[in-house]
Amino acid sequence: MKSDDIEYVHKMRVTSRRLRAALPLFRVCFPGKEFKQWANQLKKITRQLANARDLDVQIAFIEQYTKKLKTATEKAYLETLLKDHKNCRESIQSSVVSGLEKIEASGILQSISNFCEQISTEQSNASFNSNQVIEKAHWHISFRLDDFLSMEKYVYLENKQLKHHQMQIYAKKLRYTMEAFAPLYKDKLTKEIETITAFQDVLGEMHDCDVWLAYIPKFIDKTKAKIKAKEESTKFEKALLNFLAYIKGQRRDHYNQFVRLWTKNKNNNFFVKLRKTTNTGLTMSKAKTKQLLANPDVKIAVLSDVHANLQALEKVFEDAEGRGVEIFLNAGDTIGFGPYPNEVVEMLCEKNVLSVVGNYDLEVIEGKAKAKGEKKIALEFAKKELAKSCEGYLQSLPHELRLEIAGKKLLMTHGSPRSIEEHIYHDTPVEQLTALADTAKAEVIIVGHSHDQFLNQADGFCFVNPGSVGRPGDGNPQTAYAILSFNPFNVELIRLDYDIAAAAGALRKKALPESFAQMLLRGVSLEAIIEEDCTEEDAMVQNCKETAEASQEISKTYWQDTEHYTQVTRIALEIFDGLTDVHHLGKRERCWLECAAILHDAGLSKNRRGHHKESAKLILNDTRLPFTSQERRIVASIARYHRKGLPKQKHYNLATLDRLTVNKVKILAGILRVADGLDYTHQSIVKSLNIKWDTKRVIAECVSESELTLEEQAFNKKKDLFEKIFARKMVLVWKRQ
Repeated sequence: MKSDDIEYVHKMRVTSRRLRAALPLFRVCFPGKEFKQWANQLKKITRQLANARDLDVQIAFIEQYTKKLKTATEKAYLETLLKDHKNCRESIQSSVVSGLEKIEASGILQSISNFCEQISTEQSNASFNSNQVIEKAHWHISFRLDDFLSMEKYVYLENKQLKHHQMQIYAKKLRYTMEAFAPLYKDKLTKEIETITAFQDVLGEMHDCDVWLAYIPKFIDKTKAKIKAKEESTKFEKALLNFLAYIKGQRRDHYNQFVRLWTKNKNNNFFVKLRKTTNTGLTMSKAKTKQLLANPDVKIAVLSDVHANLQALEKVFEDAEGRGVEIFLNAGDTIGFGPYPNEVVEMLCEKNVLSVVGNYDLEVIEGKAKAKGEKKIALEFAKKELAKSCEGYLQSLPHELRLEIAGKKLLMTHGSPRSIEEHIYHDTPVEQLTALADTAKAEVIIVGHSHDQFLNQADGFCFVNPGSVGRPGDGNPQTAYAILSFNPFNVELIRLDYDIAAAAGALRKKALPESFAQMLLRGVSLEAIIEEDCTEEDAMVQNCKETAEASQEISKTYWQDTEHYTQVTRIALEIFDGLTDVHHLGKRERCWLECAAILHDAGLSKNRRGHHKESAKLILNDTRLPFTSQERRIVASIARYHRKGLPKQKHYNLATLDRLTVNKVKILAGILRVADGLDYTHQSIVKSLNIKWDTKRVIAECVSESELTLEEQAFNKKKDLFEKIFARKMVLVWKRQ
């Protein structure tokens, strides 16, 4: 904060990065809500420190270069660049200080420290089982190493600047992960960490040069425009181009150094040896699993169709481990449709889950499926989001897994013993199951794919479908799994509540269609949601009265102040009707506004301070509301902007709406803001409203029994969006009744 030594910013930035890298490694140790808050705050401070550090490095770079110059004129021109950077650095110092003060005042760092200290105290008398942590270390280091090695094809391509920068990020993550687990290994991975650090450093030097190469031409153009004398302008440009040539030479030198470092370590089998060192955890894990399977009293949890739903998977692990489960089986379709493919894969690995591949897993990693509409969006998102390391893991999975436990032969596959695409349901005929059992050559057959939880037993065999962890399709949104016991043999089918709202919110924040969120909230298939949306597309316009009445009943379950929303709704609709020839919106949009006005304060039941955002969440998540998926986003967005910040395209609720629809949301939200302001005191002071308008103004004539002092103040404050979207001044005129 004193800014008297640039090394402190550097050290704090590195420390914040290390902390950010370490937190996710032990995510299961921390409470979910606090974890997100900690991670978000640390990310903010890292960015602020990064901006400051980058400028510090660039200033030092210019100063070192300037010392080598022989002519005072050329030095003077570089001073222009130096001054520009110093001014920028000074201007952002206030934000650095502000950011540090905020994080200190929030108590987040102290909270993390206290929580870790509490865990350490509680575990101080317990024996430490390093085996579990070594297993965790193996998977985390392996995944980070796979990510780093996935960029190998760009090593010998000098002009792939973005790929080299991505490789630097992967090297950094690998290094910090290795540092976190280093105490578990012989020699503490000292040489391995040094080598990866060398890669990170040289790639960082290359990136610094790349930033300069992009910046200097822009700086030349910007500064030349201010220099009137042509001769001076030419000399300035030449001085800066010389600097640019120097940077290009530096970049080439660093690149050659990087290639030599890569070639040397590749020839010395450094990466193979590193993987072998960390494979200790995998070896131990296999031995442990084999030992557990030999125990007839072992409890086995069976999962399937997680579909990248991290919240549901976490709940299943928590519940199963609480019931004494020691082995986990996964019948495939680990990814697809959900927002967290990488996190889910990594958690399955970390828990040593024995998995088979699913049909959707294959469609994503092979990219051969011909999907349309929402399914195409899901496929493309999963393909884009999936890290190379996680893709490699899924590719390594078998199509079937055979085990023998307590004398019983067990087969696990995704679809059926005949085909990965074949569905088996609870009502599949016994004759068909018997034929499949003959093909399976097993007494216990575990399948997934149909998302239908069931246990079917006949003629000495049983079929078990644990249901879907992440995408239930039977109308019950609870997550599903099963537990198998073998002494005696028993199958327990389990359903659990989990934080579905958080899972739905995560989908929205990834800019995925609302139908995906509704699929989870209702516990039905995507096809059912799409069909329902098509059926109800015109229902809102045709039955707006019924839709509004349903919204009123649901609004009352959250907040009892019906007089306020009734008044706001009346005023909003009067403004809408008075401006029909200006906004040119119709019955559908009027109905959106009416429902948003009725529900705009529902969030007060959750949180008064941010109730506009809570109202939006309730509208999105309450499946009782008779809206299509698209209408939910629209109505929720209108309600969200009735107070506080104005609409921005980066907001998750607007991310999937097209430009025309977003414009409609802005118009309706602008009207709702004004209407809400005109009932600021919740006393229904405005008895009637008349709207007049011309090309420059909109006049709201309000009739009232008393003065509108507080309402007028709120009106003037909340008319900002209205005036912006209608490009007209809005004026309030009031008269006594």
